[in-house]
Amino acid sequence: MNIDNEFKHNKAYLMRYRKIHTKIDRLKDKLNRLNERYDLKGVSYSSEPSSSVKKTLDDVLAQKEYLENKLDEMVSESIDIRNEITEKLLDLDNQLEATVLDFYFLEQYSLNDIADELSYSDRQIERLYVDGIMSVECR
Repeated sequence: MNIDNEFKHNKAYLMRYRKIHTKIDRLKDKLNRLNERYDLKGVSYSSEPSSSVKKTLDDVLAQKEYLENKLDEMVSESIDIRNEITEKLLDLDNQLEATVLDFYFLEQYSLNDIADELSYSDRQIERLYVDGIMSVECR
């Protein structure tokens, strides 16, 4: 595997945690909107449609149950991914690279925020980021 492909492969491996958390956040927002719309606003669940599509209490409860179950699955998967990535980062020889990758991929900091947090230059953090990604063994 050439250097560019290895970098892309390793980065995709590490990005899995950020991607699943984006999905989790979206589903949480959807569940919150559903709760606000049907629990907090006291919508009337009459048999009369208020629009062209009738939404029954059973539909709302089924959708809520589905979202909650899906969230539970995704949270469990994200924990497994986080633990797997944490183990890979612990295996790195350079723990400063591991720290940068941890902040970026697991804590979801930007590279600029990491530079500020660690009191390094942006360029130094970028170098540690790239070198760290290349050092991760994720085959």
